[in-house]
Order: sequence, then structure tokens, then C-alpha cells
Amino acid sequence: MERLSGGAPPRSYPLPMPLGARRMAILADGCFSPLGAKTAVCLVRYAAGEVVAVIDASRSPSTAREAIGFGGEIPVVASLREALALGPNTFVFGTAPRGGMLARADRAAAAEAIRSGLHVMNGMHEFLSEDGELAALAAGKGVVLWDVRRPPEGLGVASGNACALCPVIFTVGSDCNTGKMTAGMEIHRELIRDGVRSGFAASGQTGIMITGNGIPVDRVVADFIGGATERLVLETAPGNDVVILEGQGSILHPGYAGVTYGMIAGALPRACILCHQPTRATVRGYTVPIPPLAELASLYEGAISGIRRIPVVGIALNTFDLDDERSHRAVEAAERETGLPVTDPVRFGAGVLVHAIRRFLSI
Repeated sequence: MERLSGGAPPRSYPLPMPLGARRMAILADGCFSPLGAKTAVCLVRYAAGEVVAVIDASRSPSTAREAIGFGGEIPVVASLREALALGPNTFVFGTAPRGGMLARADRAAAAEAIRSGLHVMNGMHEFLSEDGELAALAAGKGVVLWDVRRPPEGLGVASGNACALCPVIFTVGSDCNTGKMTAGMEIHRELIRDGVRSGFAASGQTGIMITGNGIPVDRVVADFIGGATERLVLETAPGNDVVILEGQGSILHPGYAGVTYGMIAGALPRACILCHQPTRATVRGYTVPIPPLAELASLYEGAISGIRRIPVVGIALNTFDLDDERSHRAVEAAERETGLPVTDPVRFGAGVLVHAIRRFLSI
């Protein structure tokens, strides 16, 4: 697996096994798609060598490439029983539904995986390790229940020192699921290829599963969101020239704006990359309109202007639902409107954003 950071921040979580040794069967039943199963899709994108199967009866039999356009020949199977024939050692919940609660079927799937001798990676807000029956079953089988969204101990309020060691670039969005983690990872990897010592700070369950490090900021007590973000940045910064901080939520989102504002205040980023899906006109699940990108960039730049004004230095579009021609047009339109560097970092590469960041930071 490609090295994912220039430094090595302390792990907040016990990994069942070293990165690269996992053989994951990922549950995304009925929803293996970029919006329906973000965790599954991102694990296929960034840890494909560790994925032995995706479980989705609605798309079986097929391959990841046939289902989502990438991931090669990773099989999409109908059940855990079929996946077991491929030799997994880890079972992963590949979705993160609103509220993050486990359904009855999820508990049954976890129990089946544990009985089959698999470690379980759970990105829900509800913790498997607090289920007495599942915990006892796991102990008896000698497997680990990794509740990825369990925050570390000892979090407090922010001190305002997050930017003391090296500059932070924060990925922010027009909504949830607009590609903040993916854009951050693409920028981070391109920086490393460009010879810049970059650290990726994972703030959500998917990024933590990919890198093995991070703090799930959306599970932190409200008073400590800034402190958790600050700790995450300070853990990631040593040995690096820049920290790419994965954003959460959106300042437009009625449910999650508080998380976004808390992270901005805690990280005190030097600049932001704004992430947006061009075909989305309103916040998903709400009637809140997404304003023009120039206006939204201005909202983010002034989000905590009483503390610091934070420029938006580039825009990452998520054009997964557009063809190449329409994607190019969307990029060109966003460039004309904002005057900023714009790309879809997955489809067209992150080079223009890395160039903008390096120019802005003089690195």
C-alpha cells in the first residue's frame, strides 16, 4: 500500500492488523454506489489491494469496475457466505447512513462475520463493542471489534495552536458527500509525488479506515470539536511541510454546520479547497439552496473572520455523474465564475490544486 503520510502520527485506535495485511469483505448491500456507500467506494479506491469482495446482492454477480467504474476485478457477491470463499479476515460496514445507527440486519451480519472468525470494522455511531452479546462472541472467537467512530480519551477545548507547526489546508464542501475526503487524499498523494512532505489528517470514519489514523470529529462532544481537530492537526504535523485536513459537513447544512464551524475554528487553516458536486442544487435531504460557487467561497472565507479570514485557493468538483464533455464544461464554468483553479481531482488529476497550494504557501 502506498505510504499515506510524510510523518507517522500516533494511532488513536488499535488496528486489528497492520495496514496492508487486511483482507476485507465490505458490506454495501443494495447501495454500492458513490452516494449510497461512500465508505465502500473509497476503500475500493484507496485500499483496493486489501479488498477481496464487496457484498451487494442487487449488483451480484459483477465486478467493482462494472458497478462503480473502477476497482478492477474485485468481485461483487450476493452474501457473506460467498465472500468467505475468497478468504477475508476482516468484515467492514461499507455505508454510513444518516444518524449512523445499526439496523437489525447489520447486527445479524456482524454476528455472522464474528462466528466466521472475521475482525469487524464498524463506522457507525452505534458501537458493536458495547453490545454485550457481540462483544462476548468476539472475545470467544479472538477477533477485534473496531468501532472506528469511538473518539480517543482526553479531548478538551482548542487552545488556538493548531497552525503552530505547519500550515493546514482544509477541504470544505457545499454539502455532505461532495468529495472532501477524496479531494484531500488526491491532493495529499499528489503533493507527496511532487516531493512535498504532506500529512493527511483523517477526521471521518472512511479516512480513518484507509489510513489507520485519525479522530472521528463528528462523534466528539460539541465543546471539544475544536480541541479534537487541533489535536488531530498537531499529531499529523510533525515531519511534514503541510497538513491536508479532511473536512466534515458543510456550513450550509442544517444538521452538521456546527461540526464544520468547530473544525475551522480548531484547525485555523491557512487556506481551504472548496468541494462541490455541480449537479446538486440543494443540500441533500433539505430545501436549502446551494449558492453560486463564488458566493459560497466568500461564505467560507468569512466563516470565522473575527478570528482569521481563510482564503479559498481552489475548487474540487465531484463530476462522477457527468460524462467527460460535461465535466470539462463544469470545470470551465467554475473557473470563469470564481477565477480560481478548478478540477475534478479524480477524473483530471489534482495537479492544478497542488500547484495553487504550493504557490500560496511558497513550498
